[in-house]
Amino acid sequence: MATAKISEYESLATDANGLTVPVPLEPAIATQTVTYTTNVASAEFNAKTRFIRVIPDAKAHFVIALVPVADADDPYLAADVDGFFGVPKGKDYKIGVYDGSS
Repeated sequence: MATAKISEYESLATDANGLTVPVPLEPAIATQTVTYTTNVASAEFNAKTRFIRVIPDAKAHFVIALVPVADADDPYLAADVDGFFGVPKGKDYKIGVYDGSS
């Protein structure tokens, strides 16, 4: 079975001049691991989460929604390639992941 590591962030980092840069401000406010083959949804995101970083160890089709159902037509991340996404604020959102093989 494949796994996807999900890190949740509230803010982006700033540089020495106070300009926002497109990297998350560590530490993450929450982390979780999702094991998937068929569509599996993560736990709800933290209420403060605005950005997520996803790193799957196998191809992962994904969708971010209140009730996420990922399928082979959804965008995907290749194995061991991270994706960084903005998400709607609020704890009801989740990410659904699917390996595309079944």
